[in-house]
Amino acid sequence: MKLSGSRLGTLRGALALNHFVLIKALGQGRFGSCYLLRRDESDYVLKIFNANDVKRRKEKLAREGRFLKTIDHPAIPKLIEVIDRDGFYGLVIEKMPGHSLADLLEWDYTFTKTEITTIMGQIIVVMDYLSGLNISHRDIKTDNLLWTGQQLSLIDFGSASPVSQLNSRFNPDFWGLGDVFLRLASSCDEMISQANGLSIAGLDLNQAQRRVIQRLLYIEKPYCDVQALTEDFKQAWLIKSDEMCDCRQREADHLAIGHTVCNKRKGRA
Repeated sequence: MKLSGSRLGTLRGALALNHFVLIKALGQGRFGSCYLLRRDESDYVLKIFNANDVKRRKEKLAREGRFLKTIDHPAIPKLIEVIDRDGFYGLVIEKMPGHSLADLLEWDYTFTKTEITTIMGQIIVVMDYLSGLNISHRDIKTDNLLWTGQQLSLIDFGSASPVSQLNSRFNPDFWGLGDVFLRLASSCDEMISQANGLSIAGLDLNQAQRRVIQRLLYIEKPYCDVQALTEDFKQAWLIKSDEMCDCRQREADHLAIGHTVCNKRKGRA
């Protein structure tokens, strides 16, 4: 529930004790609201939880803060501090750059195949990092991914849990990544071969690329770990591009050598 009136004033006062200034509301979700804060010319995000949810499930809500404390990755916001006073409970976190992929899609932004490949690769790197900490985000979706055009960030760890607590037959992070890919690909003119909406069949993918997405979406045998996904993604999406670049470079070098030899022969003549 969005705060207003005296309640909002009380929150401003509680934040002022820690030298934060509340700038504006950013949005609200099922368990609370987010606000833009400022301190010493730096911007932060305050995630304040609904009072009723705090009474019923404070320990579970606090888990997000505990996860963020253990994480140190440039693509994941840092926890700055926990607000727990005057009837408020929330997290002050680093404000990450960029716009959500969901907003960009809503604004009819057209992603290129290179961008989508980069985004997928960066998400997989973050997933691998979190897996090493025994953390599953469990809510990977376009709303929780920010993109600057070069750098990706993963936000909102409210649904995160230890990997060991997941159902061994279903990993929501893999499925979420597959869903994100389909949504981005549906806006990419280079990849759409048929007007089939979010259908994999309507995308211009080679066999290896298609298989990666089908495994992510549990259409084919699903991945058991991020390492296997990383290797398949590299083979299907990255190595071919690198080899093409190397091939083009060899062709250019060969052409340059040919021009040099030709010019030398002309000189002798």
